[in-house]
Amino acid sequence: MGLAMLVLFALGALGPSLLGELGISRSRLGALTALAFGTASVLSLCAGHFTDLMGGRQALVALLATVAAAFALLALGGDPVRLLLALLLAGAAQAFANPATNRLIAVHLPPGRRAAAVGVKQSGVQVGAFAAGLLLPALAAALSWRAALALVVPVALSAAFLALRLPADRPPAERRAGEGRTGEGRAGGFLPGAPNAAARRLVAYSFGVGAGLACLNTYLPLYAHQELGMGERASGALIAVLGVAGIAARVLWARLSGRFADVSVPLSALAGAAACFVVLMPAAGALTPLVWIGAVGLGGSAVAANAVSMVAVVRGPRFGPTGHASALVSAGFFGGFAAGPLAFGALVDGTGGYGAGWTMVGAAFLASVLCAVRMRGAARS
Repeated sequence: MGLAMLVLFALGALGPSLLGELGISRSRLGALTALAFGTASVLSLCAGHFTDLMGGRQALVALLATVAAAFALLALGGDPVRLLLALLLAGAAQAFANPATNRLIAVHLPPGRRAAAVGVKQSGVQVGAFAAGLLLPALAAALSWRAALALVVPVALSAAFLALRLPADRPPAERRAGEGRTGEGRAGGFLPGAPNAAARRLVAYSFGVGAGLACLNTYLPLYAHQELGMGERASGALIAVLGVAGIAARVLWARLSGRFADVSVPLSALAGAAACFVVLMPAAGALTPLVWIGAVGLGGSAVAANAVSMVAVVRGPRFGPTGHASALVSAGFFGGFAAGPLAFGALVDGTGGYGAGWTMVGAAFLASVLCAVRMRGAARS
């Protein structure tokens, strides 16, 4: 999970270096992120179907190999076509991360252990954030940003080799039998069905949370460097802080959410807390330490919200079949990741400051609160 999402954290942590060497604008940086997650959002709609055909182990190996290829191309840099292909590959890997890991959890673990397992595996995304924020700026300073990105390649390939050692989760005979019974493989089976009311609200909720989180991951180091006068290593460390807080929060809230009769309660609380902590970002212009408090608070709230969304779809049938609901929620989340940085970068470049961008992030979290409130009762399981 951490490797699949690492491209976002790498672009954010290395933002000051990339802008300086490649001469790209802040809005262009947002467009690069939007390209990867736009691809992930579209492919998420059919990733669940392909994962069912391939099996979780095969899908996991394929996505890790794809991550290695994406970072090899990013490390080469320079050529626009090469950069475009690398981000498309990164988006494809992101699309398959949740279907592959969710399938492995569903096949290999009993129902009572699945919520905790989802929390642990979702925290892997924040392990990636921590590693990117702590290590990549230091490696870029010691070597170069290209060399720092190139070091991800052997890590991804090693993870792919380890994934090959997992037990197969669906033998070929079972797969063929399942296709005969359910009609999998026909053109109509590639896309999930229309969501019910609760699922629509959860998709909208995930879009808002994804939009806000993507802005933080992409622009927080750049904001700290340009507006608060922090060095590149300290700015990148903000992503690490966000990641560490998110690791603990995702594990904790995934477990706690199983105790609520209505999962919309923790969802609304987390998005509401995130909206409050965003206020500390522009306030840090007057008192710099507030940016660190804001990073910890947002890691403990907004980052955890996505894990609770995933628990919601595996917990019961209220949001529809697990595979389809997972695909829809992932598409909404990645759609927010694509739209958020694009809008944030345009606002920052258009106004000449970060105030409008932080206002947009707060509005996205508040919109998620509204979706969670409307979900209440409909999502009871």
